Amino acid sequence: MTTKSEQAKIISSNIIELRKIIGWNQAKLASEADITAAALSMIEKGEKRIPTIVVLRKLANALKVEIHDITGEQPINLSVAKERDRVFFRKFGVLDELDKKDQNTLLDMAERLRDSTQVSE
Repeated sequence: MTTKSEQAKIISSNIIELRKIIGWNQAKLASEADITAAALSMIEKGEKRIPTIVVLRKLANALKVEIHDITGEQPINLSVAKERDRVFFRKFGVLDELDKKDQNTLLDMAERLRDSTQVSE
């Protein structure tokens, strides 16, 4: 079992890594997650501050990941189809710079493509 300090460091490093993968700075992630930049800064410092489940959900939603991707815990076994969906939608996170109308159009097209090519389990 990890200590509170060790868990805080794991969460911190995972958030930083996930944020950098999508090219966001702290201000962008804080805005997208609807938390303060100061709170995110403290979480990323990893100094014994473990975010609440509400904050973890906000961060996971903004980063388009599951909470376990942030906490470093073992994921619940996902079906092949669900894992494929996660990977599929995460790739579209790079489209965040487009306006909402274009995002919705592309996501709708992508969902239809995904549905038409889905492999049964």
